[in-house]
Formats: sequence, C-alpha cells, structure tokens
Amino acid sequence: MSLPRWLHRWAVLTVCATFVLLFLGAVVTTFRVGMADQVWPTYPWHLLLISWDEPSAGFLIEHSHRLAGYIVGCCVIVLAIGLWRCDPRPWVRRLGLIALLGVIVQGLLGGFRVKLNELIGTDLAVIHGCFAQVVFALLVTLALVTTTRWLTGGSRLDSQTAGLKRWAMFTAGLIYLQIVLGAVMRHTYSVAGQRGHLLIAFGVVAAFVWLLKLALEEHDRTLLAPILLLGGFLLVQVFLGVEAWVQRVAAGPVEMQERITIGQAAVRTAHVMVGFCIFSTAVAIFLRAHWILGTKASPARAASGHLEGVV
Repeated sequence: MSLPRWLHRWAVLTVCATFVLLFLGAVVTTFRVGMADQVWPTYPWHLLLISWDEPSAGFLIEHSHRLAGYIVGCCVIVLAIGLWRCDPRPWVRRLGLIALLGVIVQGLLGGFRVKLNELIGTDLAVIHGCFAQVVFALLVTLALVTTTRWLTGGSRLDSQTAGLKRWAMFTAGLIYLQIVLGAVMRHTYSVAGQRGHLLIAFGVVAAFVWLLKLALEEHDRTLLAPILLLGGFLLVQVFLGVEAWVQRVAAGPVEMQERITIGQAAVRTAHVMVGFCIFSTAVAIFLRAHWILGTKASPARAASGHLEGVV
C-alpha cells in the first residue's frame, strides 16, 4: 500500500502550522489578552480593516492567534479530503474527519470563551487549552500513520509485549492529567491545581522511567529513540517548571502582579509548548509501540514461546 507523497508532507505542514497556532494561544494566555477584542467572530483579514494607530499589542496578538486558527482550519480541510480520497484505510479516513471536527470544535470553544466570558469566566479557557492538546495529538497521529514505514507495517498482537503497550497508554494518560491540572492552575490560579500539577509531575517521571526500562528489555532501537526524546522533553520541562514556579513566588501574589515581564512570559510560554511536545510524543510512543511490537511477533518467536509454555 502506498499514498501520494504530498499527503504526508501536508500532514507535517499541518502539524507545524498548528504548533504556531498553539504558540500564539499560549502567548495570549501568558499576557492575559484573551479578551483584548470582545467581538467574535471576525474576518481573517480583520487586521487589514482597522487603523494601526488604535490596537494594542494584546489586540494584535489575539488577532494573530485567530488568523492562525483560520489557516490551520484550511490545512485540516485539505488533509481530511486528501485522506478520504487517497487513503484506503477506513480508520485513517475517519480519523481525518475526527481531526477536522476537533479543529471546528476548538474554534467554537475559542469563540464562546470570548462571548460567554461575563457569564462563566475562564472555565471555557481551561477547556479550550486542554482540548487543544487532543487536537494536536490527533494531527501528529495523522502525520505518523501516513509515513512509508507505518504503511508497510502490520498490527498483530504480541502478548509478550502487551504490558509495554498498556504502560505507554497509561503514561500518555498520566501526562494528560498533569496537563489538565496545569491548565487549571494557569487559568484560574487554583491552589488545588497547583498542588495536583506538582504531585503528578513526580508520577510522570516515575512512569517514564518504567517505560524506559520496559523498552530496554525489548532491545528495539526504533522504539527507544522516541522514548529518549520524551525523556529529553521531560528534563527541559522540569527545568522550565521550576523556573516558572520560582518566578511566580518571587513576584508575589497573583493579584499583585500588574505586569508580566518578557522573561516570565518566555518561561511560561515555553513550559506550555514543551507540554504539547511531551503529550504528542507520548501518544506517538504508544502508537509506535503498538505497530513496532505488533510486527515483531514472528512465527519463530511464537513457536519458541509455545515450547517454553509446554516445558
């Protein structure tokens, strides 16, 4: 089975465009300019219709985020159509439609966050931020399953490696839980969110160490590479998390912080973006574990396992 080369390249381009969108969204939250423009919806070319003497920096950041959202929406539309027309796998075609639906829902959440701010405050902003992680992971998945290496693989279940697959899925779920708590802390400054985010961080590190152990037992470099990449992201994230925490404590209570410095904004935004990389990498590890370890179950290995069971 083969796919047009442009389809995978477009999937990668869509992931890159989405990363830029998420970066702008993180900047919006960092500088607290989500309500810089209370009018929604607006045209993609809205910035061309206003006087440049009027808007503030927050206004420009917010509308840059909206413009990036329109661009990503167009990219995902093309990707979903391309998958539906060119990919023979029904589940991938459906996944493309789910990704498109996810982008639409994410856009609506962003709009409702503006329209309903006076009614429900930042609650929708929390959901908007958490759901963005899911959408990004979906798009990364589409980029992964359209690679040539994935297309030549199988999906047979190997009972000897099922534990690694389950642990990879558990690790991704634990990471997402920490992301949810981080979003609660970032948007609402909840004490419970702060404590939970910090405590789950220890669990994520422990889960990664065990995942690495299981992968080393498999002696598979193809699987080991993304796990080591995940470890690198976690190391950077711990440093950024500690730095963000120190800056927050040094700045005093949140209600007394009138302005966020460029240094604080850089650390907090980087912390969010590395979080996207961590979760999407964890999801990719689970998918690759299922694919790689599933194709490793050769007849010779199965026969060996049967003889050992008889003995």
